[in-house]
Amino acid sequence: MPKIEQLLLQDIVPGDVLADDVYVNSQLIMTKGSPITEKAIDLLKRKRVHFVSIYYTEQVMAPTDLSLPEIEPNSPQPTESLTFNFATSSEELDESFDYYEILAELDIEIRYGDILKDEKNIDYLHKLLTSILSNNAYKNYLMQLKKWDYHSYLHSIDAYIIGTLFARHLNLNNIERLAIGYLLHDIGKLKTPRAILAKPGRLTAQEFEEMKLHTLHGEAIFNQIGLSDLAYIAKSHHERRNGEGYPESVPTVYTTELELLQIIDVYSATTMKRTYRDAMRAADAFSLLYRDEEKFNDSLLTLFVDFIGIYPENSIVLLSDGFHGIVEKSNAQFPTSPRVKCMETNISFHISINNDISIMKMISHQSEDKTALLNTFYNELASANVESAKKTYLKIVDNFKVIEYFTKIFIPVYQILNLLHMQKAISDKKHAEVIDYMKELMQQKIKEQLENNLYKEDVLILVDDQFKKDYFFTVFLGLIHNDRVMPHIMPLNASLDMILNKLDTADFTTTCVISSTNTDILLLSYLPNMYEVPKNKIENYLIGLIGDNKNVFNFHYLLEDLAVEQPNVFF
Repeated sequence: MPKIEQLLLQDIVPGDVLADDVYVNSQLIMTKGSPITEKAIDLLKRKRVHFVSIYYTEQVMAPTDLSLPEIEPNSPQPTESLTFNFATSSEELDESFDYYEILAELDIEIRYGDILKDEKNIDYLHKLLTSILSNNAYKNYLMQLKKWDYHSYLHSIDAYIIGTLFARHLNLNNIERLAIGYLLHDIGKLKTPRAILAKPGRLTAQEFEEMKLHTLHGEAIFNQIGLSDLAYIAKSHHERRNGEGYPESVPTVYTTELELLQIIDVYSATTMKRTYRDAMRAADAFSLLYRDEEKFNDSLLTLFVDFIGIYPENSIVLLSDGFHGIVEKSNAQFPTSPRVKCMETNISFHISINNDISIMKMISHQSEDKTALLNTFYNELASANVESAKKTYLKIVDNFKVIEYFTKIFIPVYQILNLLHMQKAISDKKHAEVIDYMKELMQQKIKEQLENNLYKEDVLILVDDQFKKDYFFTVFLGLIHNDRVMPHIMPLNASLDMILNKLDTADFTTTCVISSTNTDILLLSYLPNMYEVPKNKIENYLIGLIGDNKNVFNFHYLLEDLAVEQPNVFF
């Protein structure tokens, strides 16, 4: 009997044969046994069909060089009545799988709060994981994920640990079955290119579209290995209550089990360290979740904070003595021991030191607004506390449009620092350190825009060496990129031959000459649509962009408004 595979529509190729009828809104549009053609694929796309079943003879391949393991015909296929053998020895796992070593990698002391301080919980999770991985399909897929992307593998185990214990805490049904879904929720990333999974920095629009497909790939794998009842977990763990998620924006199945994973997935991803960024502190991750609480089940989020026992700053909590407190300061080294101010007595104390008082539960959280975060960021940079500023920057990174990074962060910070520097309130060394950090952040933004490649035109910019190194020139370039204009930079003292050769490399619409002195008029006559702009006018223009109602930058308007009028040249 021919084998049957359920595949994403994008993985279907002409010549495949349907293994089942295809219905849309109860209407038969293709019959079993029909060969698939290009027109048939176009029809299925228009009808928004995501999956079809086909007959196949070979195992479906993962991206590039990765071959997914073949499921043995006699492998046990789990059902709702699957029985877990907790007597199974952990020695039956691969020697490369060290449960306690993984726990150490996950920094459980500073991320898990109190949930693994009970040895019974550690032992329960270990035995359950051993039992789950006695199924060859589950084990093979997880081990392939480990080889394909180690971070995704660690994240999957992290979600399994936190998700399973939280589900148990909530007394949800079929926890041992649900644990499989949490462990394999990201298995669709086996079909995501490694370069995207490991990319340092923000994904381009095209790369993000590719990344989003891991949810549908995961759903297909779940259906393939007998986890159809849990496939919605793989598919919808990136959905959000306010419709901002993917792949559908409006999930068809919404359960407590799914909403629990949606929260834990974000918490795990933000608090785990990557090679290209530091981990976010647990308390800060909760602040991030509360800032976006319209995306999540807010009641479940509050229960999760109480479960972990790490409370973000600005939390209103009930104390064990019946009074109420506000969390003033989280503790990076001992996150379950924050500084709390009693609202009734106005007395501040650390929970760990004052052992007779503990936090009973979260009452509410007052999220920091953009202005408060910005002020914190400004103050940290003004005091040259770059490490703290980096942590605050992680909080504000998704709060602003690209142009606002320049008008509300990069330009104001520069002005504040220069004022402090002039007043000798910050040393030359600290001033240079902060400026270098800000330039690094601006270059990151420019790199993201280059990768998105959404440019509508090319312009040539001639600039003298002095201004090219200036802070405001980097700001200027960032805003030009954001205006979807690709700037090509050349030195102002470039020879005419060099400039003419450059003009042959692209269809330049405009030339912008930036200098502090008048430029050679003969040279300018060769340049397309040329504008000469004094650098001091650019600086003043950029400073004028600061403010809530002045965050519109238009490159061509700037040129028309600021350019020096050129005298006519006759030959």
